[in-house]
Amino acid sequence: MKISILTFSKEDNFGANLQCYALTKTLQNMGHNVNIIDIQLSPVRTHFINKLLQYYQHQYFLQFRKKNINKYFTHKYKSIEELKDNPPKSDIYIVGSDQVWNPNITKRLDPLIYFFSFLPPSATRISYAASFGFSIWENKELLPKVSELLNLFSAISVREKEGVNICKESFNTEATEVCDPTFLLTNYDEICGEYKKEKETDNILYFKFIRNKNVENVVANYAKAQNQKYIKLLDFHKTPNSVIRPYVKVDKWLDNIRYSKLIISDSFHCIVFCILFHKNFIAMPSVENRAGRILNLLQKLNLSEHFCPNAIDLSQKIKQLANKKINYQVTEILIQEMRDKSMKFLTKALYK
Repeated sequence: MKISILTFSKEDNFGANLQCYALTKTLQNMGHNVNIIDIQLSPVRTHFINKLLQYYQHQYFLQFRKKNINKYFTHKYKSIEELKDNPPKSDIYIVGSDQVWNPNITKRLDPLIYFFSFLPPSATRISYAASFGFSIWENKELLPKVSELLNLFSAISVREKEGVNICKESFNTEATEVCDPTFLLTNYDEICGEYKKEKETDNILYFKFIRNKNVENVVANYAKAQNQKYIKLLDFHKTPNSVIRPYVKVDKWLDNIRYSKLIISDSFHCIVFCILFHKNFIAMPSVENRAGRILNLLQKLNLSEHFCPNAIDLSQKIKQLANKKINYQVTEILIQEMRDKSMKFLTKALYK
């Protein structure tokens, strides 16, 4: 079948690029003809200095897309009106994954676009691992229209159990919980090459979206005490005993994860790849009390002890977990169950 995907496909974000790649690759492996609808969120306003600092990282994301997904893009839609007037012709339309149903993000374009408001009622549409990004739906203004649009979906899946609850309680719609598309692929050798054991390091890797000096101090003190190298990714701030890598290619980002001894991160997709690469890790929230999607994933895989809520608890947690061996044989069984359930949903939804 011909399938069109609508997602965050050109954001300068590791997770957004890799989830788009993974879903596209999975559908291709199933034998389908895939394209990605090229309409994008408007850029986030930022200071001119920040734009200069982000320039090289932006080039790295462009390189990744050019090599891996650019050939699947439709022509670029310059406006919502153009998309409504001439949507790509496909047998099925899929929205997801990522926080495509979070209006706080999608207001940069139009939240309703990600519920396929531009398609005629007869078009077959499904969602795969769409995320709301929060535990309750608060936007009362959008509620009636979103309810109307969700009723046109032939199958709905979301990434978190909170999403299942939102669909049921706010929109009176049934949804299936599935895994993030990055879990659907069993390896990423096509991007970063085969794993080589001799490249393993004793490094501590630190990758956080929101800077937290208290967390950095804990990690720096531990690394110094253990005489380990402390790597900070996408960070311009040199702290004691740290090595900063302010710009990182996508394949090198993956390599930094799979060849480090311990990873500390608030990134959902960084934690996903820690698990896929069988690494030891500590997951933290970007903002305290807002870690639902990470906690949900860890609970499903019986890895909740690898979550740390704040810098105060990190000193003890890092001592407790730094040398702990995760039983990834058991974890892989749970991942496969999650993957099988998700593929079953996707197959049934496509051939319904």
